[in-house]
Amino acid sequence: MNSKLFNIGDIVALVTHPYFQAGTNIIISGDHMILSPLMVIREVHKSSFTFAGSKSHTYKYLCTWFSTRANEFIEKDIDEADLKLISKCETTLNKNLLRRGQKVCFKTNSVELGKKKSSLSHDDTSLSAGLGNTMITSLLTYLSPVLQIVDYEPHKSKHKLTDKASVEIRKVASIDVTVNYFDPTQDKIREVTLPLELLESIVEIDEKTLKIINLAIQVTRHFHIKNAKRETIIKPRQLAYRCGQYFVRGYDLLSNRVEEIPLDGTSTIKTTKKPVVATAPKFDIATNPASATPKFIEGEITTAISIALVAKSYIRIKYKNRNEKITHRTIKNYELIQVKEGKMDVTYLVGHCLLRHDKRSFRLDRIQNVEQLSLNFE
Repeated sequence: MNSKLFNIGDIVALVTHPYFQAGTNIIISGDHMILSPLMVIREVHKSSFTFAGSKSHTYKYLCTWFSTRANEFIEKDIDEADLKLISKCETTLNKNLLRRGQKVCFKTNSVELGKKKSSLSHDDTSLSAGLGNTMITSLLTYLSPVLQIVDYEPHKSKHKLTDKASVEIRKVASIDVTVNYFDPTQDKIREVTLPLELLESIVEIDEKTLKIINLAIQVTRHFHIKNAKRETIIKPRQLAYRCGQYFVRGYDLLSNRVEEIPLDGTSTIKTTKKPVVATAPKFDIATNPASATPKFIEGEITTAISIALVAKSYIRIKYKNRNEKITHRTIKNYELIQVKEGKMDVTYLVGHCLLRHDKRSFRLDRIQNVEQLSLNFE
């Protein structure tokens, strides 16, 4: 039996929810307490309903979510017309790899961890004349705790799976997994049984990796970090842990802002004492008084960029725009281009800016400083 829209293991939400498939980066404003939960389908069965006196056939879905208020998993049958898809079930845990004590999480956690809310505050004494400031923070409602596997067994349905003609009328999970978790409201360990399709494995980060990060924080060193999605250089500030997952929070030399990078099974980390290979200008006034002149500085910056380009290294610039605003930008796939502006020959650095995620142009005489990073682009 295949339903028209959804299947077991899919993450769904009520149609009133602001999220949609591939659209889970929406910031929630207003009263976030009235936001409905994200749910996972655990059973599908044929049904019918009557609307305006007319009877129609449909599917019902037994959906499960975690209530942080009750601190327990809740399930409810919901009609197909009342649901929308958030994420399809692409993979399921391998039952042959399950072990007692293994850490797993409820499938919606991966989406719930990225959920954010905005709040507006006003200060009539500020220079903004009470226009207000918007603050973006995490919205961690419906986030389940880390679960530990106790046991698993084949699913035993309480309902008939076929009709009298042996036609499938209900689709259920094949494996039930018993897990436990700590309930702080009752000060006890709860035990619950969930279908295998509702769970995701938690990748264990080895202690050696955590020690490398902790040391880098203590001695204020940078490190190269690479995972399946990105490679960057970061100056770590904190090591965070949420719902079974570790995150490194620190200053990213590529985006030039504080980032939080999740650690997973693909993450490789290596500390570096020299995140910057070379820098210009050097302002070596003691041996060369001319090194402080604009022409000499522009020549040093041009040479530094040319050397970095040969090595295909990322470069990080300190730039003053026409409005005298100074920003730091990291550039890749760059080149130096000379253009005529009236009677003047003007040199521009043109490349892909990682802050704006687009191609940008920078006048060379407005670049205050350039650093060649110890990381190469393709």
